[in-house]
Amino acid sequence: MTEHPDEAIAAVAERLAEAGARIDPVLEELLPRDPDDSLSEAVWYHLATGGKRIRPAFCLVTCEQLGGDPSQALYFAAAVEVLHNMLLIHDDVEDGDTIRRDQETVWVRYGVANAINVGDYMLSIASQAVLKSPVSDATKVRLARVFSESFESTCRGQAFDVNTRGSEDLTVDDYLRMVAGKTGRYLALGMVGGAIIAGCDEQVLSHIEALCESMGVAFQIRDDVIDLTVGKGRGGVTGNDIREGKASILYAHAISAADPGRRRELVRIMRKPREETSDAEVERVKALYEELGSLEFAQAEADRLVERAFETIASIPVEDKDFFRQIARYMVSRTK
Repeated sequence: MTEHPDEAIAAVAERLAEAGARIDPVLEELLPRDPDDSLSEAVWYHLATGGKRIRPAFCLVTCEQLGGDPSQALYFAAAVEVLHNMLLIHDDVEDGDTIRRDQETVWVRYGVANAINVGDYMLSIASQAVLKSPVSDATKVRLARVFSESFESTCRGQAFDVNTRGSEDLTVDDYLRMVAGKTGRYLALGMVGGAIIAGCDEQVLSHIEALCESMGVAFQIRDDVIDLTVGKGRGGVTGNDIREGKASILYAHAISAADPGRRRELVRIMRKPREETSDAEVERVKALYEELGSLEFAQAEADRLVERAFETIASIPVEDKDFFRQIARYMVSRTK
């Protein structure tokens, strides 16, 4: 019997969750709980909310599928997860988000100074974890290089994000370049690390990076859409990207498709300070996205990227190509 698409995606999500859970003991080792250490308290306050563990899961399953030993990738996978959470803590400070995974963000709970310091501490732990990988020194150097390059690319993408909020000149191409450098490279890190540990050559790594660019952008597009729903773990609050004036694909499409009057209205709302943006204005922007076909455009773009990912998967020497196709589909079908 042919598996229903929803069932196949659910199976992929379950397999990723199982793989991601394998790093939990490593996280306990890297970030020991200490009741007398204020760093530990804040770190585990954040980590206790869980998260999807997608990035470390990608690292482990990619390593395995390419013929490597996933146990050798556990430290790198954990490093990717620690880096991810460090970036979330800093991102919440930069965006002014007060809720993450349905609880107060670290900066709200412990203050901005502590949140910045906790993030810096986690970055140092992530860097140490890369070097703890039970692989050759030459492989460690390759891992350290891709780790630092991914972090640099993410910072550059974040700079573009922060400095284009409410821009009336933002294009869809601008958005796609920004997300490819930020989310794409960042999502690729685990998979590239898994491929390096499996002993893959540069040609295979280039295919992995291309795959992750497509999947990463599709992932972010889906995230932009989820922001309009209650699925993002913000305590039931929706439209945070609108309140922040963020450069989402919805906004980029809408300002290019709007007539001058609606364009001015959209830019005016997106440029308002977060605390001054009313619920009614958020709903108005959502309505504009509907009127201008931005939601349909976003889904079509995500579907195009998945098709491009399928083409790339055909060139990657993985044992189970269909599993990776289902991962790509998962990127554009998740609801949280």
